[in-house]
Amino acid sequence: MKLYCALEGEAFLMPIITEDQFNLAHRRTSTTEFREVFHAHSQMEITYIHDGYGQLITEGQAFPLEPGTLMIFRPFQLHQVQIQVTKEHPFIRSVLMYEQHLLNPHSRQFAVSNRFTMDLLGQTSPLQPIRLSAASPLVQVIEQFADILPTLLPHEAEEDTRLFLLGLLAQLRYLWKDRQYLSSTALPTGSPVLHPHAEAVMQWIEEHYNEAFRLEDIADTLHLSPYHLSHIFKKATGTTIVAYAQATRIRHACVLLTSTTHTVPEIGHRVGMSSPSYFCKVFRNATGTTPHQYRLNVQGR
Repeated sequence: MKLYCALEGEAFLMPIITEDQFNLAHRRTSTTEFREVFHAHSQMEITYIHDGYGQLITEGQAFPLEPGTLMIFRPFQLHQVQIQVTKEHPFIRSVLMYEQHLLNPHSRQFAVSNRFTMDLLGQTSPLQPIRLSAASPLVQVIEQFADILPTLLPHEAEEDTRLFLLGLLAQLRYLWKDRQYLSSTALPTGSPVLHPHAEAVMQWIEEHYNEAFRLEDIADTLHLSPYHLSHIFKKATGTTIVAYAQATRIRHACVLLTSTTHTVPEIGHRVGMSSPSYFCKVFRNATGTTPHQYRLNVQGR
């Protein structure tokens, strides 16, 4: 979709940023409890909890959620949020989701922010949620832009959205530079409120995703039938073991595509899919693009 804008008497084409590319849900409120299914998406997600309690489960780890929690999810990072709701504490959060390619045209001019983003994308372990005051500059930047965004004309929103994202990345970078601050505000891990066999499956897959394995291999380890284990896992997580394993492999493939120069076949082998054609097929089905094109997109080419 294109938008014609006038500037000093001249017309030019400007692409509109769609909701799939950028979406900011300000103070989204839930008054009833829910548990998401495990899911992943192509966008970066930054979520700040204004009020409410719950638990985050991601990549085999669990973290408590409370007011003042900041969560960051990289593209294709599996996660599930479970919330607890009371009259005194509904679950209120601001959720920002954006496609990394929105900033690609500016990667050379903003090399420091681009390098920081590449570092985030290349992390092999989940980014641990941190406590962050509502008065912090990062939260204030989100609040301010959420208020002004509905008032902007399309060509203003196009420019201001990118400036907002660059400013937000700068605030995140300042937090990451202060390692002592991050260590003191990181939320402790806890025990997931999951069926213990479902938790064991998640941990097993995190440890063996780089190997070719069958469902029977996991079931034998846990001394259960494949059918029974599949039923337990689907009921506990909302997804299948096969889908969870594939999503885990895709996430690790994205890390390798971002942070290494390994060839596509080698990366497929490193995430447990030795057939290059099968790896490319699974990757494309999950992400909508090929491994090679994903690498180019992240690199801004």
